[in-house]
Amino acid sequence: MLRPTARSPLQLALLMAGFAVIAVTSISSIWLTDRINGVSDEVAHSLQVNAALVTYIAALRRAESGQRGYLVTGRQSYLDDYRIGLQRNREIGEQLAGLIAEDPPQREQFLQLQPLVHQKLVELERVVAMKEAGQGVSALALLETDEGLRVMNEISGIIRGMLDEEMQASDNSQRLVDRLNPILFIVNFAGSLTIAALAILALRLIRRNSRDLLSAHAALEQSADRLALANRALEQANTNLEHRVAERTADLSEANEEIQRFAFVVSHDMRTPLVNVMGFTGEIEALKEEIFAGLPADDPARQRQKTELGEAIGFIKASIGKMDRLINAVLRLSRAGQREFHPQEIDLRSLLRGLADQFAHRAQAADCRIEIDDLPQIVSDRLAIEQIFSNLLDNAVKYLRPGVAGEITIRAEDAADTVAIRVGDNGRGIDPRDHERIFELFRRSGDPDQPGEGIGLAHVRIVVRRIGGSIRVSSTPATGTIFTVTLPKQWKAYPEASGRVPERDRIDA
Repeated sequence: MLRPTARSPLQLALLMAGFAVIAVTSISSIWLTDRINGVSDEVAHSLQVNAALVTYIAALRRAESGQRGYLVTGRQSYLDDYRIGLQRNREIGEQLAGLIAEDPPQREQFLQLQPLVHQKLVELERVVAMKEAGQGVSALALLETDEGLRVMNEISGIIRGMLDEEMQASDNSQRLVDRLNPILFIVNFAGSLTIAALAILALRLIRRNSRDLLSAHAALEQSADRLALANRALEQANTNLEHRVAERTADLSEANEEIQRFAFVVSHDMRTPLVNVMGFTGEIEALKEEIFAGLPADDPARQRQKTELGEAIGFIKASIGKMDRLINAVLRLSRAGQREFHPQEIDLRSLLRGLADQFAHRAQAADCRIEIDDLPQIVSDRLAIEQIFSNLLDNAVKYLRPGVAGEITIRAEDAADTVAIRVGDNGRGIDPRDHERIFELFRRSGDPDQPGEGIGLAHVRIVVRRIGGSIRVSSTPATGTIFTVTLPKQWKAYPEASGRVPERDRIDA
């Protein structure tokens, strides 16, 4: 029979291993949480830079519009608008320089931008000065050189490049967050399992030691006391670890809510200047005919300026529309993470048949047939199910192959506690390299020949995960695509953090 004193080194090793696991798990969780928060700050910074870039060029275009309005009409209101645009451009330029001060690539592009902006401002001021001096004809002749248009196009090109870099940086940060979150879960889960295993092993040693102590010498009682003390310490360590894990989980939930609130606040703040730009654009468009009314109808300069003004207005309105759609996309995803779900019994076949009827006209026009097999009943959130499969059916009809009769099938495969619903088509298919990319925000696969902002599948994945399911895709180009949505048959909603993002009306661009 082994004596208890012979096992004391093993007990000490278990205790030290328990403390080591607790320390490693805690340090890893803190580091990962801090890293996730840092990446979230980088995403916020990218959004600030994007907003500053858009406002910067908008102010310059406002100054240019005011200058041209003053040149054509001579009204003081256009001159005032021109000066406001200049002042706003200078203010945003200083702010933008501060935001990108620690970003060498963006700072280099901004330095390349400054001489062009200065050249544009000099041209604007020269034309205004000539108009104020009564040299309106000479000022118009200066505009006819198209030098200002060339400079403005170069400025727009550089700013578009800077916007693309910020968008890429934001996407990279989001992908890093997506990688770190599973790692944090794995670290906490592995730490808990290790502690549990150590606790079970310690309990087994305690029981064996207790049996040995009944027949051991009285001198071993002191060793038994030390073993009991080690057991209590290990149990306390396990309790502390559970508390730490619960705290880290709560911190992550709070961080997620903060990101969602931030997305709403940023989107709302970006909407205000967008409304102002839309208003000014409408006023300019309404005054376009009045601006050019004082010049002869057959004047080539008049026609050219009128055309340029119309193109500028069209460009502004198109940019406003795109920005508004992106803002609404962010808001929709934020709301998807906040809406309360209400489980109820759902007849899947009846629900999906109703959705298919909504696409019947489009399917008939595309020579497409939709088949729905027998589907089971499940308990889930009806609106969530409708959103998921409405998006999948819309994509299936939208991306059919031209000249090929479309076939869309919806089938189900039962398991013990889940049901796998497969939405398949014989459309254009998806490149294997894009199978994960299509679930990312603002990402699309293949030629962008169909309308959309690239948020449908990102929204679908968020909703599927929130109702306890998963989604995957298998596809071959020019053959077809199958989306498999796996859902629990009996889903129960759990209480979540409150904090709702209020609804907002969108801009009609």
